[in-house]
Amino acid sequence: MTPSKTDAIQEKVFSAILHGEYTPGDRIPGEREMAELTGTSRITVRRAYARLEETGILERTRKLGTYISTTPRGNTADANHIALLTAVRDPFALEFICAMEKAVNREGALLVLRITEGDSRKEEAAALELVSNEVRNLVVWPHGKDFAYDTFARLRILGANMVFFDRILPGKFADYIGLDNFHALELLVKNALSKGKKEFLMISHKGLGADSDRQREEAFVELCTKQFLPHRLVRVPWGGDIPKTLQRNRKNWFTMPKRQAVICVNDEIALQVKTVIGDGRQVYGIDGLPEALAKRIPTVCQPMELMARKAVQLLSDQREKGAEWHAQEVFCKGKISTINK
Repeated sequence: MTPSKTDAIQEKVFSAILHGEYTPGDRIPGEREMAELTGTSRITVRRAYARLEETGILERTRKLGTYISTTPRGNTADANHIALLTAVRDPFALEFICAMEKAVNREGALLVLRITEGDSRKEEAAALELVSNEVRNLVVWPHGKDFAYDTFARLRILGANMVFFDRILPGKFADYIGLDNFHALELLVKNALSKGKKEFLMISHKGLGADSDRQREEAFVELCTKQFLPHRLVRVPWGGDIPKTLQRNRKNWFTMPKRQAVICVNDEIALQVKTVIGDGRQVYGIDGLPEALAKRIPTVCQPMELMARKAVQLLSDQREKGAEWHAQEVFCKGKISTINK
């Protein structure tokens, strides 16, 4: 079916925003100019602009003219599909995918999986493709480094409901769901103290740019400072040779094994630390990986099913609230687990 002239102008503006020709706050051609550019009448342009204004994509005033909206809102359309943009090679990604599938099925919707593998360019391309194909409900597990904030902010204006999981706090254009990192560090420090540990070392990432890592670092420093516990924060390069870095700094970082607790920003690092320094020191992690438990690493398990359900609920809230929606941050408490055999 051939689109009407009104539809064509509406799609032209939508596509221009989608691909970054216009960004929130930009003025676009007025009715007369757009009519001349498209070879249509002002009435046709006015009708197209009215539709775009009704959906919250455009804002129009007599003094300022017509411009791209800067006001995020929820898209009230029914959700037949919910897309998940995620890595699959990440150790706990599969668990989250399975939890999301269950949560989406409960809503009577279909889960659309886009594998982005921690590549910000793939995340951006997948989101653009999904929105251009009218998938308007996205759960995004962003990588962290070089994340395309501007693109995702534009997608919100174009009517994409979005929830971010774990690594990045998106700000006003999407909801966030993740682990309560302060509570997680509180559990680990308390456990270490109960085992007689007096000194604390935290090993985090350098170069990833993840808000979740930053929260864990800040919680570690705050908790140790409040309790007057000797502590130190060090970082290993994201994507670098972590075992080599650990070996090079072994004598400097890992001191007084009976007194020191080594808290790692996640289980991946904890497993590598355990391999390098052996069983002589108490190593802690976050994520709840089976491999970490098998190595007797106390770890805070991420409540995946709870977070998946809440992610789907946040999307539902966005659809219900529409223009009244405002971004939320939801933090879920985990539990510390260990195998003492």
